[in-house]
Amino acid sequence: MAEKILRIFTIIVIGITSFGLLIGGSYIYKQFIFTDPLEKSLLKMETVKISDFTQNEKSLYLTAEFNSSEELQPNFYLLINQIQEERNNSLENCVVEIKNNTHNKELASFLKAAKLPLYEAINTGLFTALPEQLASLSQEDKITYDLELDNQFIFITANIGNDYAHLIINNRDNPLKLITTIGEEYI
Repeated sequence: MAEKILRIFTIIVIGITSFGLLIGGSYIYKQFIFTDPLEKSLLKMETVKISDFTQNEKSLYLTAEFNSSEELQPNFYLLINQIQEERNNSLENCVVEIKNNTHNKELASFLKAAKLPLYEAINTGLFTALPEQLASLSQEDKITYDLELDNQFIFITANIGNDYAHLIINNRDNPLKLITTIGEEYI
């Protein structure tokens, strides 16, 4: 009888120890050895600085800051293509926060004011009046801007001297969610 109890006790101790080693080993592997390939490839990009990256099985949230005031459209598509390659062409449950690292109030007010004509153009489909409307907004604060349009997104880069800020808006139904901030303020 004592041998049976000793066997059962040994089996339980070995089972608990094996389970603990399995859980502990997977935790150590995830924390210290395994690096997420998407995060690793995004951190290698020179034109985009990734400051926050959170990914789980179903969703992705990242904060990106573009290092240049020029070529916003190709740099953004480079970022999106990198995400699509690693996520098997899926942009569902993917949120990209475009962080503008300036605290220029004129740029923030221009980009906020520019959203109305942009959304009006998206809803009506009349993009021909958009440059004139943005030009009238930019003359008030002496802002220069670069407007780029394609079938999926609208890109605006606004400049005052050396300060610049970006605004990217979905033009069509796209599963990718975009958030634009200046400092800590949402635009």
